[in-house]
Amino acid sequence: MRRVATSFVISAALGVMASACLPLAKVPTTSAPEPLTPSPSPAPSSSLVPAGPSASPSPTAASVTDIHVTAVTAMPADPHFFSVGGQDSTRILLFDSSATRPPVEVVRFDPAPAPSPDVRTIAFGASADGRVLVVARRFNEQRTVHYLVRPQTGEVLVLLTDLARSFSVPVVTPDGARYAYARLGDANSTGVWIADARAGPDPKRIVASDPQIVGSPPQPVAWSADGAWLAVSTSDTGGSRMGVVKVQAGATTFDIRNGVFTGGDARLLGPGDAIDWRGGEQNLLVASSRSAFGGRSFVYTTTVAGGQPREVYVPTSETVISDAQWHPALDRFFVFEHPLCCGVGIPGTIWLRKAGGSGTKLFESPFIGAPWWSKDGTRLWAQSGGDDSVAYLRDLISTGAVMFCLRSPTPPCA
Repeated sequence: MRRVATSFVISAALGVMASACLPLAKVPTTSAPEPLTPSPSPAPSSSLVPAGPSASPSPTAASVTDIHVTAVTAMPADPHFFSVGGQDSTRILLFDSSATRPPVEVVRFDPAPAPSPDVRTIAFGASADGRVLVVARRFNEQRTVHYLVRPQTGEVLVLLTDLARSFSVPVVTPDGARYAYARLGDANSTGVWIADARAGPDPKRIVASDPQIVGSPPQPVAWSADGAWLAVSTSDTGGSRMGVVKVQAGATTFDIRNGVFTGGDARLLGPGDAIDWRGGEQNLLVASSRSAFGGRSFVYTTTVAGGQPREVYVPTSETVISDAQWHPALDRFFVFEHPLCCGVGIPGTIWLRKAGGSGTKLFESPFIGAPWWSKDGTRLWAQSGGDDSVAYLRDLISTGAVMFCLRSPTPPCA
């Protein structure tokens, strides 16, 4: 499964951009049962002391007063988290992908404290069952805090404070036990690191990389379903490449000059920015996208062992592919893409395609976010625009939609 949070900043701005274009009355809504019932969160727990080169002094209770969690005691069977708002008004919402009731607010951030006003972004990753969130908040160029959030109890812990120059989306294992993140520091710290996401981190570097090379460090992308493999992407002026690392085999080093891994058990699969593990180790779905500097956009299948990939979709025009994911039946997949160039209001297009190559356009709009499947594959959801106070979660299969508030937990939407 692909990490949820790469579209975090895009989706956060979606509703604001949509305000002038999609009037409220024109979006269909679906009658729904009562929303999930949130309960007040308890006081923040004691912080955990991290270890390793990215560790900071033990944080105090004040470290978590800027993040507020509303506990949801009834965790849905098909949870999906997404974010709305800007860097100083971010909210993380929980949606039941198997239902049509509105999402509920789980996490809300206060504006950055006065001594550190230079907040750049917030990103997160979640376990498959939704019981573990790891949230990264970048306060400035050299300070990022990782928080552990347990939505069912409202518990918040500071996992670690990273003083690296880079910012990375936390990529959480499906079972919520570990998470991966990238660092750009010196030769002893640049690369991909893995930390404990449950009881306190003991960060260990799994992929080392040269900090002096443009495009470093590699970025974690997605874990396999059993947590045995971690997909990582590497990039340089020639585009992005997708690799896989077997975690139990120990650390590896990526030689970006020669495009090879040395040590451990790791290999490059080919070009790629996104990967879907739903088909298992023998049926990986990889999306590669060109950029303004070159590369090639296409979707292909391959195996963990590598070998000759099989192309299943090649666009006929200059296109940027953001994501592609198998349907649970593995007989079709969606593709989310945009034109390479140019101007304001470039539409995103969501296609449903069969492995043989035929496809159906499901939706096209400048105000649509990356989609995701419900567990049973009967629904394909995506966030779409509304106005400056509301937005929608749209089921692209049934064309139904669920309204939610952009700035408040429940209606009336301010």
